[in-house]
Amino acid sequence: MSTAPRVLFLARGHGFGHAARDLRIIRAMRAQRPEVAITVMASGSAAVYLDLYGETCIDMGIGDHEDMTPAAGARVWELMGEHDPFDLVIADEVVWSLVFCVKKWRRRAILLTDWFYSELGAPESDPILDQAGEILLLDFAVAHPGPFGVTRPIQAFGPVVEDFRIGRAAARAALGAAESETVVVLTIGGMTRMVDNAAIAELTVRTWLEHSPPGNRLFVLTEPFCAVPAARAADVVWAGFTAEPEKYYAAADLVVTNANGTVTCDLVWNRIPVLAMTHPAVSYPDSFGLRVKAMSEAGMTVHGEATVSTAEQWRLMDQARRGGCRPDPAFEWTTGEQVARHLLARLDYMTAKAEPAAR
Repeated sequence: MSTAPRVLFLARGHGFGHAARDLRIIRAMRAQRPEVAITVMASGSAAVYLDLYGETCIDMGIGDHEDMTPAAGARVWELMGEHDPFDLVIADEVVWSLVFCVKKWRRRAILLTDWFYSELGAPESDPILDQAGEILLLDFAVAHPGPFGVTRPIQAFGPVVEDFRIGRAAARAALGAAESETVVVLTIGGMTRMVDNAAIAELTVRTWLEHSPPGNRLFVLTEPFCAVPAARAADVVWAGFTAEPEKYYAAADLVVTNANGTVTCDLVWNRIPVLAMTHPAVSYPDSFGLRVKAMSEAGMTVHGEATVSTAEQWRLMDQARRGGCRPDPAFEWTTGEQVARHLLARLDYMTAKAEPAAR
């Protein structure tokens, strides 16, 4: 008697970006194959994000800044050990699960990633990723020139983007913003206390208060972190973490982001002007810098450092707003639906392969 195929999907936290792309893939898998049972495990801010969107998940109880520690690995193994083997395991950078799948379940997981250990200066650790059956690179290939110490196939799908479900006019109406009003949005994801995120946010709010004419609004998609003069209180709107960020993005004349976050790709895909900020105090994998550079050089974003004066920040904001943006077709782009089709084909292969042994 056949049973419904079972899939385990592990989502890393470390900001909202992983969970955002994972939720798109998970929802697409369910839409394409409703009979497939998908169990989701998530760590750190991924669990927060999925809960925000009403997605049931097992919170792994691993903090964002400890998800690469041996203790995190032990916790992942403990949780996976509570389940019978799944037909397919998909791991978004939860690398600990790759070894568990091989050693305990005698199968290989599919790894979703946008970095390799060699890009972190640790090429000797790349072979860990060979425990995966295949590697889906959810990023631009130009940001990952290699060489890498892996032998598994790497397929560059590109960032997982999605068309916004609301247009500019409807979004502005929902926010009570007139077409004549300048609307800017500041978004820094789920790790607001990181040095770069905090610097980007503080500089942007200060720039707005010093240079923006009264009557225009800056929507800040995080909790309040500074005082705003009473006379300008209506010009800075603390929107907090929201399950409707698209409403703000679609209404915006400009969005200020951390350039290293994947939301930048979403905004470009939807032709929303972006000022993509970085800060030299925080280091990321080499590929992140290459992605930022490539997008800026292709005219998809304007790049700035969060160490500039408010006058320079205002100039950069104006440059980005007036320049507009559009996705460069020379870069790879993908959707949750496209990735889901690939993963479901892999699931069919795995279940067909297992059937003779079950007879």
